[in-house]
Formats: sequence, C-alpha cells, structure tokens
Amino acid sequence: MNLENIPEYLKENASWCLWKYETRNNRETKIPFNPTTNGYASVNDPKTFTSFDKASEKLSSYDGLGIRVDGKLVAIDVDDCVINGDLNDFAKEIVSHFPQSYIEFSPSGKGLRIFTFLPNSITYNNDIYKMKTKEVEVYVSGFTNRFVTVTGHVYQEGEIVEEPEGLLWLLEKYLKREKQSNTTKKIFKSYLSDEEVIEKASNAKNNEKFLNLWAGNIKAYPSSSEADLALTSILAFYAGGDVDQIDRLFRQSELFRDKWDENRGGKTYGGITIEKAISSLKEVYKPILKIDPSIEFDLSIEKLKEMGLPLSSKYSWTDIGAGKIFADFYKDSLRYVPERKAWYFYEEGIWIADTGSLKAMKLCMNLANLLHILALDIEDEHKRKAYVKFSNRWQARGYRVSVLKDAEVHHPLNVSDFDKDPYLLNCTNGTLNLRTMEFYEHRSSDYLSKMADVIYDPNSLNERWNRYIDEIMSGDKEKAKFLQKILGYGLTGDTRHECMAILYGMTTRNGKGTLCESILKVLGTYACASRPETLALKNKVNSSGPSEEIARLAGVRFVNIPEPGKGLPLNVAQVKSLTGNDTINARFLHENSFDFKPQFKIYINTNYLPIVNDVTVFTSGRMLIIPFDKHFTEEEQDKTLKTEFAKEEVKSAILNWLIEGYKLLQKEGLTIPDSVKDATLKYQKESDKIAIFMEDCLEEGKDYEVRTSEVYERYRSWSLENGYYLESMKTFKQSLESKATIKRKRPKDGKHKTTVLIGYRLISEFL
Repeated sequence: MNLENIPEYLKENASWCLWKYETRNNRETKIPFNPTTNGYASVNDPKTFTSFDKASEKLSSYDGLGIRVDGKLVAIDVDDCVINGDLNDFAKEIVSHFPQSYIEFSPSGKGLRIFTFLPNSITYNNDIYKMKTKEVEVYVSGFTNRFVTVTGHVYQEGEIVEEPEGLLWLLEKYLKREKQSNTTKKIFKSYLSDEEVIEKASNAKNNEKFLNLWAGNIKAYPSSSEADLALTSILAFYAGGDVDQIDRLFRQSELFRDKWDENRGGKTYGGITIEKAISSLKEVYKPILKIDPSIEFDLSIEKLKEMGLPLSSKYSWTDIGAGKIFADFYKDSLRYVPERKAWYFYEEGIWIADTGSLKAMKLCMNLANLLHILALDIEDEHKRKAYVKFSNRWQARGYRVSVLKDAEVHHPLNVSDFDKDPYLLNCTNGTLNLRTMEFYEHRSSDYLSKMADVIYDPNSLNERWNRYIDEIMSGDKEKAKFLQKILGYGLTGDTRHECMAILYGMTTRNGKGTLCESILKVLGTYACASRPETLALKNKVNSSGPSEEIARLAGVRFVNIPEPGKGLPLNVAQVKSLTGNDTINARFLHENSFDFKPQFKIYINTNYLPIVNDVTVFTSGRMLIIPFDKHFTEEEQDKTLKTEFAKEEVKSAILNWLIEGYKLLQKEGLTIPDSVKDATLKYQKESDKIAIFMEDCLEEGKDYEVRTSEVYERYRSWSLENGYYLESMKTFKQSLESKATIKRKRPKDGKHKTTVLIGYRLISEFL
C-alpha cells in the first residue's frame, strides 16, 4: 500500500472498508470488513463503510483498503494484463483511451484499475451492457455489489475525471450484450399482498433500514437515488420481483416524488430503478420460511444439490434418511464421538466438544430451513408436496432430536482420531508441521482439538527472553541449551525419551515459575497445569472410578505440576506409566472410558523434591533434575516480566525459541550436562531409603546374620523417626533382597527355620 499516492478525491469522498484474503470454496478471495466493528462489510449496506482516515488507522491488521462505488464514480478492472512488468496489447489499447485518468496496479500487481467519472451523456443500462467479461470489469454505482480495492501503487499519474469517449468506447467494444435481456422477466412470484409485504418488512431483523426509508429518512445514503434503490430492493425481495406490486408499494412510501415517473430514454426513472433492484435479486421471500435477505444460502444450497438432493435415492424421505442427510451434509465440520457421548464441531481451526449439543441442534435448525428452500425447486407437483411434507417435519424440535440421534452412527470419530499426528502444531494463524517445518492454513481433516495461543512468525525474536534464560541458568550455557531442548521436546507429541523434568530450586524467586507460566500461555490448550496429586502415592485407589485428571491429558503435550508440597510421596508406577509409550485408559465422569497414547511430557517446578520410594525410577532414566541455583534479590527482580512475556509478539518469539530447542534435540539428542547428572544422582542417593537405613541401622560382617522380622521392626521405628513412607513387610524384603542376601534357614540362635539377612546384624540402639 502507498497511501500518499491515493487521489485526494477518493480520500475525501469515497466510503472505505478494509479487506483480507480468506479461502472460500478452495479459492483465495478478498473479503471486505467494516473498520468500525471488524465485522463483514457489504456494499449494499453503506453503514458498514467509513472514512479513509478511520479505515487506514486499522490497515496493519488487514491486507488492504477498499471502497464502495458511489455517485458518479466508475472503476474499471483489467485483469492479468501485466507480464514481467509490461502491459499486454489488450491493456495498452484500453489505457490509451484514458490518457488523463488515474490508473494503479491491483493488489497482485498483475492487473490495472482505472478510476473515472460517469458523464451525464452516458446512461449505464444493464440490459445493454455487461458488468464483466473474462478480461475486464466495470464497477458502476447502483449496479455492482462488489467493493473495489485501492492500492496507491501508481501506473499512470492523473486525476479522476470524465473521459466520455474512452468509457463509451470500452462499453460498446467489450461489454455490449449480443442480445438485449429484459431483467424484469426473471421467473419470480409474489406470495404476499401489499399489506403483508409492508408487515413482513417492518418486522424483519433489519426493519430499521426499511422503516427509515419508508418514512423518507435517507441520512444513511449519499444520494436520494441510492436510497430509492435500497427501498426498491427490499420491496423486490418481499414482493417476489413482481414489478407492478413493487411500483404500487413504492408510491405509498415517503420517498415517492414526481421524479419516479420522469422519462429516461423511453423508460421511467422508477422503471429503471425497479429493473436494477430485480437484476440483483438472488432469492425472494417464500412463505414457508422466514428468510432474512442478508443471509447467504447459495453455497449451502449448492452443496445439498451436489449431494443429489432433493431427489437422490441415496437419501430416503424417512427418519433414517434424515439422519444420513444431516451426517453427510456436516461431515467436514461436525462428528459424533461415542466415547465422550458428545458431538464435536470444527470452528476457527479447531475441533471443539459440543457441550449440551447446542451447536449440533443449531446446525440441524439451519439444515431444516435449507431443506424448505430446496423443496420449492422441485418441478413435479406431487414430489414437491411430498418433500415439503418431509421437510416440514424438521421444523419440530422433537424430530430434530431424533435426527441427531440417528446421525450419530454415521462417520463417528474416536478420541484417538484427534491430534493423531504428533508433529502438527496448531497455531492461531495456521498449522505448523514440526517434522517438515511446512506452515499451512487450518484444515478440518487434520482433526486437531488443541491450539497453541500464539501467532507463528518465523522471524520473531526477543532479546529479553534470551537474556532471561541466561539469567535463570546462572550463565551456564550447557544447562541453558539442555533446558531449551527439554522444553522444546514439549512442542510435539513425540515421547520417545520417556522422561520427566523437575525444575528444582531450593530457594524462592529463581525464575522457574515465570518460565513455566510463560510457556503455558504460549502453548494454549496443548498445555495444562495439573495437581500434584496426579503423581502422588495414594492409600486407596478405586480402579473403576473416573480418572478425570488423567483423561484431560489426552492430546496435551506439556503438563506442568507447579509447587508440590513438602513430603509428597511419588507414585513411581504412575510416573512410569505416564512417561512411557504404553496406551492409557481413562474416562470422564458419567462418560465411557477411552484409550489414548500419551503425547505429554511432565514438568514439575518445585522447591521441594518429592519422596521417592522406588529408586528404579532413576535407573530407568525417567527422572531429570534441572537445578535453578539463582536467587533474585528484591533489587534484581523484574516484576514486569510476566506481562512482557504474555505479549503476542513476545509469545511468537518464545515459540521460535522452543522450536529451535526441538531442532537441537533432533540434531544432537538429549545430551545431559554434568550439572543435571550431578543433581539427579544426588537426588537418587537421597531417595534410596533402604541404602540409608542399612547405613544407619545395620553393621556388615562375614559371619553376621539377623532375622528379617527383627530388621523390619527396626525399619518401622526408623521410618517413623525420619518421616519416611512405611512399606509393607513384603515390599521391604524385596527392596532389601536387591542389596543383600536373604535366605530361609535355621538361625544360629534358634530352632525353627525363618528368613534371615546374611552378612549383616542390627547396630545396637544404645551405641
């Protein structure tokens, strides 16, 4: 965009909108937006356009600016005429006929746009001239329903002036119809009386527009002619395109004046206005359905016809057929998941559980209305009446409930179908394949139920984040690289390393909480905070009860367990299960159980290490301790960091940092630095309570032996004194046997056989 080059006339007089590219029907389309509300803009609604200054203020969030063609302004598009910087012969010929006019390049740079005025000597008539051919298109006020993009990329400097000879030459040579068509002969039918038309228009959702025009209020329109056309268009919709009824009704309005009957080249002004209104009609009011003229049904109706409806033998006019129609029509955006006993719908790049089936019911209501419209297109009267009867059943809520129930059996999805590709990362602006680094638009067929709350921008960088990582790692580059790798590992659903990380700092204010919170914000629903009880050893476990804490981890990749309390006993079996690659079974309350493959990695940030009663968690390599030794004093603390790291542009930079960590992990592997090895080994030694017990309470000697029952009694009292979790006799003996020899024999000081610990004796408690 080059705003400075845009002609002053357009800046001061035109009505402006913003636009951006969106994919519609697999084609990239320019969609206009209202700068004031950020909703869609419509050429037929001047209130959705605004001034140049207001529109240009928000330009950075859109792909470009556009205008509504008003008054005498005419825009001419010459498409695909710029080849390697030069015009083709067709474009050169057209440009030569507009030597004084301002001409600019189109947004793609491959076309031209000419701006001129419609002179009084030329009356544009849609019966005589087409609006568009393959190579050229004209935009004339009152005839076009499309907005015009404006770039300011000048091809030919000039003003917006009248060039009557050039415009007439263009219309006559390239846009003149071979046979004059009469738009008033479109096959429409009025279903309403004059009184009913006024009643329907007065009570419609957009009734304010009609009531103002009916009362003669034209403040919202640049000219009285455009107000006339707006009212006539509303009347044309409700009157079914009936010329006589439209004319009668307009004469009853406050807009009627002598001009309506003025002669304009063999036709009256009113007649020409009615022709314009009818020529733009896509649909008219039909009494079996209250249609809002602002709703676009075209694409949905076309899809139903592509399915073969209404007369396809594939879809019977029965309850069973109704369920299949619904399931097939919404297959790309709505699916039933039996394990969750819920519908899932696709919206804005993500599949979402439909709580209470509210979305499914709304879509069923929409389809009910579409089937009503479709019924009226059946030419055979008997079939039409039968299909109307079938579609009428859809209007009852009870019937729609039945339709939804029958539709559940068609195209169901399993929980495991969602987020199946562990390398796809769903971002707010598209999907990133972390294996190939390909970034593409959202698509429902990926079945992604999670979304990172971040815009992917591969060029985003934040020095404050990089400096922060260096600070919390106390300048240790190797440990900082390992931290980047292990956190980047949490981007994917790949769990090959089968480990969990504990971010451990004995002191407070060491940065680990801010780190985890910032990553949680970046990863959105790919991340979650979980309660410490998820990994805690419990005295009683109901295996048949709902495991909601585990069920909510399906599809999650980054699980943060923040600040578990002091003395938390770790459930080692649970840790091994959750950090492995084995299938997990879980269920939500009042729902069916389901299986899922874990994609998540567990990150604990804590000032207190959990109590480990089974040291095999260390020997299997499941546990990695990352020490956070830095303590930030009051003077060193930056209390703005959490707010800073939550900014959209900074989150994009954090995502890039995580991606770089994942790339390093793929390239170098999970190379563990000495600082992490040492901290983990220290934790292992401190957690081996059997070894500590033996060191505290047993004395080694070649000829020593002691009954295991006596050893266990000493172990019981020792555990209570030292605050250790007490194991059963059986478990204790198994742990003891891994470190020493236990035999069943007759002890030296006894008569009966029993289990004896060989090579050790109890140290006297009185020493």
